[in-house]
Amino acid sequence: MTKKIIYLFFCLFIGQMAFSNERPLSDRAEISVITCGVGDQLYSLFGHTAIRVNDPFEGIDRVYNYGMFDFRTPNFYGKFVKGDLLYFADYTTYRNFIASYVYDNRAVYEQPLDLTQAQKEAIWNKLNESLEEENKYYVYKFIDQNCTTKVVDIVNGSISSPVKVDVTGNTSTYRSILNSYLSSRYFEMLGINLIFGSKVDADNTLLFLPDKFMQGLAETQINGKPLVTDTITVFEPEGTIDVPSMSFNSLWFFCVVVLVLAMLMARRSVRSVYFVLLGLLGVFFFGVGFYSLHGELLSNNTVLLCCPIFLVLPFIRRKVKLARGLQVLTLISVILYIVLNITSQKLLITLPLVLLTIISLAIEMRLIKGRNS
Repeated sequence: MTKKIIYLFFCLFIGQMAFSNERPLSDRAEISVITCGVGDQLYSLFGHTAIRVNDPFEGIDRVYNYGMFDFRTPNFYGKFVKGDLLYFADYTTYRNFIASYVYDNRAVYEQPLDLTQAQKEAIWNKLNESLEEENKYYVYKFIDQNCTTKVVDIVNGSISSPVKVDVTGNTSTYRSILNSYLSSRYFEMLGINLIFGSKVDADNTLLFLPDKFMQGLAETQINGKPLVTDTITVFEPEGTIDVPSMSFNSLWFFCVVVLVLAMLMARRSVRSVYFVLLGLLGVFFFGVGFYSLHGELLSNNTVLLCCPIFLVLPFIRRKVKLARGLQVLTLISVILYIVLNITSQKLLITLPLVLLTIISLAIEMRLIKGRNS
């Protein structure tokens, strides 16, 4: 009996060693970066990056993925907003990975890297180390730590000079780069611009988006040799996405809505609802500024446009002097928002909301003035 127990522990030990220490790659191994196109879901609007290890001699064909998360995580959305939601690394077979993106009708491109055997081994070891329990999980950050930056770090850590960052479309601010992906999705763009703070108005210094990383790889040369000699189209989506000229998810549609609301603002009940909604948004943004660990959500001057003071305006109309003072204060707050964002795309994107707020305040102030006189 004792011998059987010892034998069992020996087998478990050997099995654990075999699992934790992957065999070396053969000289036929190839490592490539995979870039996936955008999808319809919010989390897939910017594409995806993964890394493939293909060694036919050793029977290895894996795709390592750093964009994994579990919707079943308790308080998922709260953790996501706060910035302590854990993403994790994992791998699947190349065949299964491609099949999932073909099913979603999303483009897939592959770029084999021109690496030495030592560089391939370095990447292979880093990939497998990232699956170990103490390394597997990481705190997701919108810009600094996502599925693309994790692969960028692994590749850059194994080559003599980093992948080129200053590629076309990647040399402006983080905000303008993100907005370029949302031109046909105005309401998503509006929401992202409202919730992101001043950090995203800084000039970009990273490869944090999949297609920009793909472009950087294609333009990188190391010791006079291209890092990538070919970009392979693994899958091209069927058909084209038609964007209606009068889409409901557009700036023009929102302008029509704002125009209608502006005409309805003469009604006290409409103004009251609007002010309460603005105030609640202000409370939310103010709270997120203290609650969240995401650097992108901090120092957010949206709280000036959606000032929490709006929340009390409908309830103090009878107190004329107090109402007048708070109205002036909210107007100053909105003007300050305009001044602080004068050089940011944020102002242009939120301009309809800014104008509607000013119109609502002007009507409210005129009515209070008339009552006072």
